[in-house]
Amino acid sequence: MNRRLALIAVILANFFLASLARAEGPVMIVDDPAVLAALDARGFDFAGIFDVDGKADLKTLYDKAPAYHQIVETIAGDVTALRAEMKAGGRSLYEVTDGNVGRIIDMRWLKTDAARFRLVGVVNRLDRRDFAEIRGDGGCGEVRFIYRLAYSFKKNGKVLASRLPFNFNAIYSVAPDADGGCVGVAGRWTPQLDETVDIGWLIGGPLERAGLSFKQLELNAQMVRFPSGQETEFGGQAAYLLRIFGIDGETVSEKPLENTPDVALLSEDAALKAKLSDYISANVAAVDLGVYEIPDEFLAKKVVSWSTFGSARQANHPFTPLFHPADFSGLDYSALKLLRTPEALVERLDNGACQGCHQASSTAGFHFIGLDDKTTSPLNRIEVGISPHLHAEMPRREAWLRATADGKEPNRLRPAVLRAAGRMERRPRGRLRTGRDGDAVFDAGGCGPLRHDLAMRRRHRLHGAGDGIGGAAETGAMPAAQGQRKDVFRPSMPDRLDRQQRHAAFQ
Repeated sequence: MNRRLALIAVILANFFLASLARAEGPVMIVDDPAVLAALDARGFDFAGIFDVDGKADLKTLYDKAPAYHQIVETIAGDVTALRAEMKAGGRSLYEVTDGNVGRIIDMRWLKTDAARFRLVGVVNRLDRRDFAEIRGDGGCGEVRFIYRLAYSFKKNGKVLASRLPFNFNAIYSVAPDADGGCVGVAGRWTPQLDETVDIGWLIGGPLERAGLSFKQLELNAQMVRFPSGQETEFGGQAAYLLRIFGIDGETVSEKPLENTPDVALLSEDAALKAKLSDYISANVAAVDLGVYEIPDEFLAKKVVSWSTFGSARQANHPFTPLFHPADFSGLDYSALKLLRTPEALVERLDNGACQGCHQASSTAGFHFIGLDDKTTSPLNRIEVGISPHLHAEMPRREAWLRATADGKEPNRLRPAVLRAAGRMERRPRGRLRTGRDGDAVFDAGGCGPLRHDLAMRRRHRLHGAGDGIGGAAETGAMPAAQGQRKDVFRPSMPDRLDRQQRHAAFQ
């Protein structure tokens, strides 16, 4: 009898443990460090992007992978240019310092055997099929592999390990089903009742290599930080470099940033700016929906975003200096779902640019930081690995995936990033509710129509007057073009422990 009870207890315990690894619905992100480490070891490591086998440290990669070497040198050139711009504004920057001064990324981190890019997340972006349809490529969206700069080395017998605010995002296009649809592809992201979300399920299902093709490598990295003790009016400041690289063997190309205008070029070319204005006017319904692709001829290949309180910084609103709301006052907004005024249209465009998105409802410039593994000190460990925006955005993506897997037309409306996390403390945003026909319908919650009240915040943004708003000229913190707003938030950068460990690594 006791033996039978013990057997039943073991069976129940195993059932309970197995259920912990099961997903209740579609898998939208993978952020478990143990599962990601297994993926990393099975060919999904950062070095694999460059066809480098064996050691994955960045010294080996820098020495053996010409494409990675070229990317590092491109970033180094960007850092040099940003440093010179800061120095011209009266601010010197230092790689290694314990002083209350500006800091700049130490490029040695990208070439040392003490560092690597660790896989910290896999993101299901099959909803990006909406954009693939614009291009007519027939794919089923994307899968994204997020890699974050991590270091680990021994000193005096002790392992020193942590991560730095430096992300690469490897984008893979997803092949369609044999019939050209995406029902089967979408369905593979939902485990069956007897399946667990482990390395075998992922590699044999949604991450099967045959269905993925490399598209591009995206960069979001903190280049500069002014500590809060130096920038007391801002609670610290930080600058992030945003780029996209194409990789074809040993050849690297710089690709345009999606829906992100080249402000300098357009400011000097009136004809090109007028052409962009015509494009926006002709595609206002697509901009309202959030599914649009501005042609490459208007786009930048490199931008720098700024924090803290990034959504209020003029540098993160690239359309604002290019267009006045009056430029779009003649458009008909009555049939649109989100936009109601010309001011809201410009705000929507700003929010859809790379720097606008990364600095709206983000966690210090990032939407996906990922969780730390056991090598990181508990004193320096991330507790929440995603941004408020991503948290609020997940139900919309899940509703899209469920509809597609069921062979139904998904709701393609994308709420504004800066509104997606509104009032999250009251109730979850982006709930799923049931429509009249019983289908899951996305409820945008706080992402209702963008009206004049929202756009007015842009009008008061950083023009040197009123309500605690000032320009960079008042502080000398950075070039005057990068207007700032006083705030009390602090950006993410290595804490004192990280600075001490960096000093030890390069002694």
